[in-house]
Amino acid sequence: MLPRVSIKLKLLTCCFLCSILPACHGAKQPTLKFESVRSDIYSPNDDYRTALAEWTNYYQQCTNEQLFSDAFYLQLQDKVYIGSINNQHAIDVNKGIIILDTSNNFGNVFKLLSIKNAFNCYDTIALAGNLRASFYDELVSGLNASPEYKTLIPAIDTGQMKIRISTLYTIALMPDRLVELLNTTKDTSLKRFKELLLTPGNVLLGQTVEILGFIAEFPLKTQPSPALRKQLAKEVFFNLNNSRDNASIILLSNNNLRFQLNKRYSVLGKFLQLKSL
Repeated sequence: MLPRVSIKLKLLTCCFLCSILPACHGAKQPTLKFESVRSDIYSPNDDYRTALAEWTNYYQQCTNEQLFSDAFYLQLQDKVYIGSINNQHAIDVNKGIIILDTSNNFGNVFKLLSIKNAFNCYDTIALAGNLRASFYDELVSGLNASPEYKTLIPAIDTGQMKIRISTLYTIALMPDRLVELLNTTKDTSLKRFKELLLTPGNVLLGQTVEILGFIAEFPLKTQPSPALRKQLAKEVFFNLNNSRDNASIILLSNNNLRFQLNKRYSVLGKFLQLKSL
């Protein structure tokens, strides 16, 4: 006859098995962590380096603060938003970024935004690197929105063009709170967001320096007609194509044309990679 096993021994055995079997208390959740994508993984050309240095210098002069680490130069970017998922294997980190633009679909993520600072600088930025061409392209795009004023495009003297930035501000997602949200969410759309973030090569735009438009001033190579001069003697406002953005234009007393574009751009950004540890 086999000896009877004590109740105490049975309980100890049961506790031991439950401590080693996930089924007793549920599988342990993997640890999620955001890591900054190092800016040195991108091998830019001289134009990129020069433009990034100028934006960094402009930011630090305007704010009297150091720019955040691992900042990428995004160009005058109006397609990539903070909170969007992008692919870091894009050939060009500027307007060639491969966008998986989920930023408008996940409203919960945008409750985790923090405005770091905001400044009205109105300082002139040096048009180094490809900055002159970038601002000129946006200027042309803005003037093309008006049948009346797009005729002025050929007369723009880009060699004497000056650019002033109006409002500059920094926005950041709060990574720790986002990790907490992704760990606990039962929202299917956020689960999909998490799945995309964990896909190799995908990164999150987690911090940005943004501007709310700019002011361009330049002489004209040819003079406008008397009728147009009279019309532009007072500042004229018009809307841009299919958007809430707008622009204004005025011919100054020194015969320079001043064009103000009121539009949001991301110019610098920090990318974060979600890792499961």
